[in-house]
Amino acid sequence: MIIWGSTGRDTNCGHGDFFCPGCRNDSGYAHQRVQRYFTLYFIPLFPINTVGEYLQCHTCGSQYDVKLLEVPREQIQALVSPWQCGRCGNNNPGEYSECLACKSGRTALQPGPKPLPRLGSRIDDDDIIEAERI
Repeated sequence: MIIWGSTGRDTNCGHGDFFCPGCRNDSGYAHQRVQRYFTLYFIPLFPINTVGEYLQCHTCGSQYDVKLLEVPREQIQALVSPWQCGRCGNNNPGEYSECLACKSGRTALQPGPKPLPRLGSRIDDDDIIEAERI
């Protein structure tokens, strides 16, 4: 009787430093590759195909797509930092993409009123008509 099959294995194919969104710190990472191996009597012999690749943070253990290395640090910090809703002013945690109070999207901004003219400036008829609508 011959027993054969396949199994998945993680192999380390690199390492480096990056800004981890999970622990919000500069940390080391391991670049892992997941491959499916042909097995004979439960012994992995050779890789059949590559299933995927990921980064694993050494500090918190979180796993991320390899494309995270292409994203600038400032953009990652902006996405994970707390934010204030432009519509209702509620402070929300960074991991939420919509406001917890009013359910509007993260970039939703309430249109503000038209700024008042400065003292000494000329007021147009359009400004008076706009003020009458409000």
